[in-house]
Amino acid sequence: MIVDFLAGAVPDEDAFTLSEAVTNGRLRGYAEHFGGTLKPARTHAEVTERWQAAREAARGRVPSEEDFLRMLADGGIGLAGVYTESFGSRLGVPTADNGVVADFVKRHSDKVVGFGGVDPWEIDAARTVDEAVELGLSGVVLSPFKQQLLPDDPRMARVYGRCEALGVPVLLHTGINWSLDAAYDVGHPRYIDAVATAFPDLKLVALHAAWPWVEDMMMVTWRHENVYVDLSAHRPRTFTRPNSGWESLLQFGNRQLADKVLFASTWTLLGVPPADLVAEVRALPLKDDVMDKWLGGNALRLLGRE
Repeated sequence: MIVDFLAGAVPDEDAFTLSEAVTNGRLRGYAEHFGGTLKPARTHAEVTERWQAAREAARGRVPSEEDFLRMLADGGIGLAGVYTESFGSRLGVPTADNGVVADFVKRHSDKVVGFGGVDPWEIDAARTVDEAVELGLSGVVLSPFKQQLLPDDPRMARVYGRCEALGVPVLLHTGINWSLDAAYDVGHPRYIDAVATAFPDLKLVALHAAWPWVEDMMMVTWRHENVYVDLSAHRPRTFTRPNSGWESLLQFGNRQLADKVLFASTWTLLGVPPADLVAEVRALPLKDDVMDKWLGGNALRLLGRE
């Protein structure tokens, strides 16, 4: 079975547009790099205007539930992860409720798994983890650069500890970010190393494989049995290009770390159908058994669905 570990936001108009609008509509630096015609925002009114414009622009990209499931089927994907995040206390914008994700999962439990958002600034963050699991979600997502915390901050530790106790994974944004309100290296693998050391039984998934620090990420993944990487937010077709920064992933992911790599499309971010991204992975120079692991076997084991 092919597993798209992190496909994207729930195909619900509010959830989808809230997820899509945060980068171009709220994060300083992202609109300037990726926002196209959105004008720079300097005042509170301009920030609000840009946020609303970004949400409106995203409405035309919201797939129906049927289209979303058909898109998965076109890629031969038998199981896909959908998610939300929670960073309102820092960015001042709403995010989709975990219940929206849980409701979608309940309607399609044979085809999707859900990951919830947790705001580590909230005093009851650990309770939010409990509630997410009670809703039927399979883990939580943290974005340190959006939440304006280092991954090894004590506030994060409350979330890690609860997830470790419950046996559910934490999906943690790693790698570069373009936000002008966060350090560019807040997603460096050294922080994953610290968290994995402090919480040795916590399942940690380093989203985006910490590019451009992939070589360091491979070392950290090798050091810790509980650390995995996913391929989200990047086109696999670029991995074999000279000086791409992915050389160590292909080297170690095809050998010592073959059990630690997870396919994830984040098609909503890339604007590319999952089927195309599956095909790009299949074109990589991987051993046959490793290909099967990357495309689903590792994710099923991590999720306890073997």
